[in-house]
Amino acid sequence: MSGFRGIALGLNGFGWASQVYKMKYSLPEILGHAAKLGFNGVELFGIPDPYPTDLKEQKKLKKLINNRGLKVPALQSLPGGLKGNPGSSYSMLRKEYVDGIKQQLDLAKVMGCEVMGVWAGELLGNGPSDDAMNWFIESYRKCAELAKKYDITLAFEAEPVQMINTLDLLVKLLNKVNSKYFKCIFDFSHVNIFTKGNPMKFIKAVAGKIGYTHVCDNDGTCTKIESKSSRHMAIGDGKMNVAGVIKALKTVGKYDGWLDIDVWEHPKPFEASAVSKKALDRILT
Repeated sequence: MSGFRGIALGLNGFGWASQVYKMKYSLPEILGHAAKLGFNGVELFGIPDPYPTDLKEQKKLKKLINNRGLKVPALQSLPGGLKGNPGSSYSMLRKEYVDGIKQQLDLAKVMGCEVMGVWAGELLGNGPSDDAMNWFIESYRKCAELAKKYDITLAFEAEPVQMINTLDLLVKLLNKVNSKYFKCIFDFSHVNIFTKGNPMKFIKAVAGKIGYTHVCDNDGTCTKIESKSSRHMAIGDGKMNVAGVIKALKTVGKYDGWLDIDVWEHPKPFEASAVSKKALDRILT
């Protein structure tokens, strides 16, 4: 199986491990690991922290990564680094959020990204009211217009612990924003939780609107640590038919972009990413 743009390593698992497991990893160390295993790129998130805002430093970061033979297909907008709230009833806070997305699109452009990930924010209560949902739609329409100017796709990640926390809400948001520059992230673990072990349901619902992936395994459970979100496991350690899902992503979901190995909250991100990369190589052969 082939036809995807490349395999990337998400840096989120390494950055987050420093928060929840008090483990420190240097960017050169991680880049060396990715290059040795034959990754084609890395997705930025949490490393470096904070993201550089000075153009000279941004170009220096890009060079550091490129010199390892790696691209930066995507970066995740940092929730903690963004002001405002896309679903707030206050127009000032919605504007602050959109302005923050623009600033991070500036960085994504310098890094040569094709995609930038976005979230709606931490889940409060059971989810958004009808009014809040309309404000989310309004905010992301504005973000999509910005993304069009940069020619970078925004990929929205729905997650059990985020305000957009069901497949139905995600589909509604995608359809209402209605832009080719606003798609979704297909995170294997979140999808498995949303669909109770039926990823095909998700693929059919968002076919043609998948902008990026987070590839991992899942056993149908969420973690009990920091985020309480879907458990991200090395390929083969969970219960998912990862090979079948990847095939369906291409044939049914009409997706041919990057496959990004995600080791979010894994206690051993180096080992888990190595196992998943080898497994993914076998699947794609």
